[in-house]
Formats: sequence, structure tokens, C-alpha cells
Amino acid sequence: MPTYLCYLPRDRFSPDQKSRIAGAISFRHSEATGAPSYFVQVMIEETRAERYLGGEPTSDHIWIRADIRAGRTEQQRTGMMTKMMQDISGITGVAQENVWIYLCNLNPTDMIEYGHVLPPPGQEKAWFESLPGSLRTYLAKLGTTKQDFQL
Repeated sequence: MPTYLCYLPRDRFSPDQKSRIAGAISFRHSEATGAPSYFVQVMIEETRAERYLGGEPTSDHIWIRADIRAGRTEQQRTGMMTKMMQDISGITGVAQENVWIYLCNLNPTDMIEYGHVLPPPGQEKAWFESLPGSLRTYLAKLGTTKQDFQL
């Protein structure tokens, strides 16, 4: 459901660091929202793009843009972003003030995954139960069952 796109400076971080970034984002999103981790997509894009702040070049920033389902509280979003920023700073050595995260809220009805329109927050268990058996079996292989939902 949520998709996080991380823009990193090219060739600066190891495969292990990138994996740890993806793990931290997935964990913090699941921790804050109760959504199962199989919903969290993290894409890491290394770029040689020239970036500017105030017209001046910058090379020591990490930008993360995320599309998530609307309906999370401000406290959930702020806490989640703060912990992600701290985790990513610790993993990469990039100063916290240089880890920028933008959360974009989409209505659940504006997203489709696994062939089905997504449920509103809090309706994941019912949504899961409404999926065809073959899809529930596939998701169970990813470690998710109806009981795994925390909402």
C-alpha cells in the first residue's frame, strides 16, 4: 500500500546500507500504522542528478517521497517520519537535517494493489478476508494472515 521512493547519491552507500534503509522504512511504517510489512514498498534510486537548494548545489541530502493511504493521524505520520529520519541518519551517517521525507496522502479508493482497490485504514482484516483464497494463500507465504493485522 505505501510506496517509498528514496533518492540517494549514486555510489555512496553499500548494498547492506540500502537494505537496512528499506528495512527501517518498512518497520517504522508497520510500527506506526499496524499495516503488514508486505504492503510496504521501498524503491531506492541512486542518482547523479544535480540538486540545488536555494540555487546552490548540494550533494549531502537524502530525499524520500512516499504515497500512503490517507486516514493516519498527524501523530502517527509525524512519529513515523521522525523515527525513519533518525534510523536513516544512523545507517548512512547523513545528518538528520539532511534526510527529508515527504508523505503524500492518497484516498484508499485511489489505489489498487493485488488486483483490488485498497481498504480504508482499519478495514484491512475485512479486505484480506474478501480476497480470493489463492491470493490469501500467496500473501500467507509472505508471512501475513488475518491475525497479523494490528489495526
